[in-house]
Amino acid sequence: MSEAHASGLRPRATTPDEAEALVAAALRMLEELEPVIAAETALLRDGELMAALDLAERKGPAAQRYQRALEDLKASAVAIGRFAPPSLPVLRERHELFEELMNLNMAVLGTAKTVSESIIRELAIDVAQARSPQGYGALGRPVDGYRTPVAPLAVSKKL
Repeated sequence: MSEAHASGLRPRATTPDEAEALVAAALRMLEELEPVIAAETALLRDGELMAALDLAERKGPAAQRYQRALEDLKASAVAIGRFAPPSLPVLRERHELFEELMNLNMAVLGTAKTVSESIIRELAIDVAQARSPQGYGALGRPVDGYRTPVAPLAVSKKL
């Protein structure tokens, strides 16, 4: 089956043992990814954005491996349905639980994004107000104390 991955082809199960191996591989990939997602969710919920971002180095590759394992299962869906590997119900149950975890993770990410954008928006408004003239003199010029604005505030919205 690893030769199929090296050539870019999806491995196809042709025996009950190969079908079980594909299901077992997907379970292993899920067991690798699940704790990373759970940790990221907990860190984001606690406001530890930088620590959560550090998990991206582990999350990305783990998610790709799990996605590949799911694609391998889809490529052998007929054989898996016919052979009904014993661990298939376990994978289905674990995947359902993982979907719940992902929904929670996405909700927490959405909240963190909204909060971050709100903070940046308020900061930009405060900076703009501090640089705006509070009044104008007799000749239509800003009163003393007004300074020209500083360079615009640039923020990366990548989270």
